[in-house]
Amino acid sequence: MRMRASARVERWRAPTNNSLFPHSATAMSTKKRKANDRAGNAFDAVLETNDLFVNPPDYDGDYRVDDDVGVRFVVPYFFDFICGVKARWAGKRLCELFAEEFPMRPRAYYVKARAMGRLRVEGGGRASDAGATTSGRREDDGDDSGHEDGPTLRGGNRVRHYIHRHEPPVVSDEVKVLKVSDDVVSVCKPATVPVHPTGQYRKNTVVALLAASRRDLGRLLPIHRLDKNVSGLLLLARTPEAANRMREKMEAREMRKEYVARVRGVFNDGDGASVTEEARLGFDGKRRVAVWLGKPETEDLDERTMKSFKDASTTFTWMRTLDDGTSLVRCEPRTGRSHQIRAHLAILGHPIANDVTYGGKHTDPERAARIQRLCDVSILDSNGELVADDALTVDYSRPRPSRETTAALCPHCPRIAHAGDVAIDLEAVWLHCVRYTGDGWSFECPPPPWASPTKK
Repeated sequence: MRMRASARVERWRAPTNNSLFPHSATAMSTKKRKANDRAGNAFDAVLETNDLFVNPPDYDGDYRVDDDVGVRFVVPYFFDFICGVKARWAGKRLCELFAEEFPMRPRAYYVKARAMGRLRVEGGGRASDAGATTSGRREDDGDDSGHEDGPTLRGGNRVRHYIHRHEPPVVSDEVKVLKVSDDVVSVCKPATVPVHPTGQYRKNTVVALLAASRRDLGRLLPIHRLDKNVSGLLLLARTPEAANRMREKMEAREMRKEYVARVRGVFNDGDGASVTEEARLGFDGKRRVAVWLGKPETEDLDERTMKSFKDASTTFTWMRTLDDGTSLVRCEPRTGRSHQIRAHLAILGHPIANDVTYGGKHTDPERAARIQRLCDVSILDSNGELVADDALTVDYSRPRPSRETTAALCPHCPRIAHAGDVAIDLEAVWLHCVRYTGDGWSFECPPPPWASPTKK
């Protein structure tokens, strides 16, 4: 395997003076955070430390890239996770809640982490400086102190989890800066890279990669999102005022969004007339998929999913048919439901060709197998470089092995990636955002390579 640390590609360029909003503030006049607002509150101090724009990743030190397969890893790091207790969490015990909400680790792990002081709950919205430690100190549980699962969570509590984080890998394509104005930065988002920190992703996100590689751009606020496995145009605001104005325009449907997709079969029999799909869509949060009435295996949707159904409308236009029998289709969503384009294409009988979630097929299973092995055996040597340890090879013909737990309570070490994950979600879905337009302005993104094969 040929491996290297990430190399910085995007260099600083002076921003242009054009502005979408005549009276909006420039990035240089953004209000600075006041240090005294943080004084005396250890929770806020942790949040400050975790802020990617206050403490951005080291672009050359925190990432490792495998050139042969094209995958970017993050060097594992300790992280003090902190959040307030949500309404639906109230009444549950600490370890019970974490095992339910974060099932990638077993309940036994959370019980041990709490005993070591790494998992704790503190009341009143404020924390002691000793909050998350390895010293064995435990939170003030009151009458719940003797229960193995810890205290019962209540409104106003905050929870902290001091973990050794191993982020999932993403493809190694760079986040390309396309256009910089006083208000907005447009970039080309690679597929498989989330827009902002979510779940197990933090440094392997668009926001973090830009914070590390383009510090001249300042704090960037996502105006909209693209699904993790979708690529293309992404707009980020440079000020809160610009973000609010852009979101208002989106909500008022004053923007036109355009995507290109590569779908199975000859769409609309090769007729260039537009087709509009308006099936109402819901979203199954447990399975992370869009649902619609009549979709197979969704006869017994829970109440929460049923309440998520909303109107949705997408207009599609056949562009051309490719040699392999797939079609390129222009997609113009009029609403913004989760997985809307992917679901509506599946309803029309032309799912995105490689979108296995909605009826497509994997296009390169051999590469997927290579990525899986790379994640299973890659470790960091004493010099911090990626090397392969064949002793970590996993035999997937046998039952899934239990994840080992080291003395540091990390179920993933010594691997750099997650241990034993069979489904490595690195398939770049053939859906790409190409254009956002409004009254007197436009942002565009170059088409992806898969949209340029020979046509019939």
